[in-house]
Amino acid sequence: MRIQNSIKNIFFGLTGQFISIFMGFAVRTALIYTLGIEYTGIDGLFTSILIMLSLANLGFDTAIIYSLYKPLASNDIQKIKAFMNLYQKAYRIIGLIVFLLGMILYPFIPNLIHDEQAVNHLNVIYLLFLVNSVSSYYFVYKQAIIIADQKSYIISKIHNHFIIISNIIQILILLITKNYILLLSFQVFIRIIENVYIVRKVHTLYPFIKEKNDVQLNRKEKKVFYKNLYALFLYKVSGVVINGTDNIIIAKYVGIVQVGIYSNYLLIISTLSTFISHIFYSLNSSVGNLVVTEEIEKKYFLFRVIHFANFWIYGLCTVLIWNLINPFIIIWLGEEYIFNKLILFSILLNFLTTGMQNASTTYRETTGLFNKGKYRPIIAALINIIVSVILVQFIGISGVFIGTVISRLCTYFWYDPLIIYKYIFKRSVRGYFMKYVTYLMLIFISISMTEAIYSGSHSSINIVFGTIISLFIPNLLFYIVFRKSEEFIYILKIAISLLKKRKNKMVEEKII
Repeated sequence: MRIQNSIKNIFFGLTGQFISIFMGFAVRTALIYTLGIEYTGIDGLFTSILIMLSLANLGFDTAIIYSLYKPLASNDIQKIKAFMNLYQKAYRIIGLIVFLLGMILYPFIPNLIHDEQAVNHLNVIYLLFLVNSVSSYYFVYKQAIIIADQKSYIISKIHNHFIIISNIIQILILLITKNYILLLSFQVFIRIIENVYIVRKVHTLYPFIKEKNDVQLNRKEKKVFYKNLYALFLYKVSGVVINGTDNIIIAKYVGIVQVGIYSNYLLIISTLSTFISHIFYSLNSSVGNLVVTEEIEKKYFLFRVIHFANFWIYGLCTVLIWNLINPFIIIWLGEEYIFNKLILFSILLNFLTTGMQNASTTYRETTGLFNKGKYRPIIAALINIIVSVILVQFIGISGVFIGTVISRLCTYFWYDPLIIYKYIFKRSVRGYFMKYVTYLMLIFISISMTEAIYSGSHSSINIVFGTIISLFIPNLLFYIVFRKSEEFIYILKIAISLLKKRKNKMVEEKII
């Protein structure tokens, strides 16, 4: 059941990402050509500000989902209701806090923009972004039980339908009215409708959730929960600062137009990153279930498999982006919307080092190692801000992303695997770092080989050729090196097994 749910979560998550990729490009193209790059920059800036304000979340989502693994596995309805009751009360307060923080920041919004590019009704636009963000806090808490129960594919299926409807209407609004405020108002409306629909689905699947709920955790359970929550809050602070300050620093020190250009890169890379993350995030609940039911060796082997899959997928994507993103943007928008190779390298280094942490992050969150090194995320956040602000003034936009990479390498890169190997696997972490270095070397070799063959011309035919080269060489190299490894053989067996099941199902349907 664990594998079946993971496969469903991955399939519907990936389907949603395919839809998001196509529709996201369509909406972004309509936005640029109807309103201009400045509005794309404003979109990126306000999104980053709201990421910062989401600090009020405090890590409740991860803490609750982790806490639900065990009661769901044992079907302890009363314990589930107690956690959901806590979650509901917390998120109502969180929504209010985010709104109040947003309103405190409201008078200072114009000061965050470096240049004088005119964007009409800036404060109204910000308020609509804020309302859109805050509204979700009053609905989203009920999704936790679906995610913890290894059924996030249900949310993905609903979200996929809303993505299609929402984006089609957004494009029509832009083309017909060219009214950004009307566009944002519609986004608020459709977000609320989607959240209400998901809540009704939760009530259907878990009827006890809609019953009057006054079940409380005991004092010991609350103490453990809040202890984990405090550590998660520190991780949340770090993650928000590391991921949310880039656009703010660029807007302040470089300009809103550069934020707009970067937003086009971010649209492509973050969509791809989210696409990949669905694969690994879909495994979280299964890993959480495995952690409370299986022995150490099985936990360790699954970690190695996830880390290996991480390397292969992120390595391949890094090669593809390096060779193809600039030619693609030239065809899509024009040559004035591309960055040079130094900026692209810094963006990709940030993408790759973030992605390579997935295995460690998954195990840290699902094994409850929240309190080990709990102040390290604060150090990471401080390093990120200080180094990024210093470097952006000397080397421009590249400095912002290099600062983020440096902060991650100084903290998460070495400490997360260290505590996982020490407390979960009971063995030395040396092998992990040796593999990490090997993986990085193979990725950079693949980039060098593909770039030597592919010129990067921005003709459509040449991009097709570049795609083939960028897919073929890394996959061939990775296969040659790892074809006899336990991790590769295990993944291959799962793939073959799934294909056989699919084939048998098709035969049965044909006979019927």
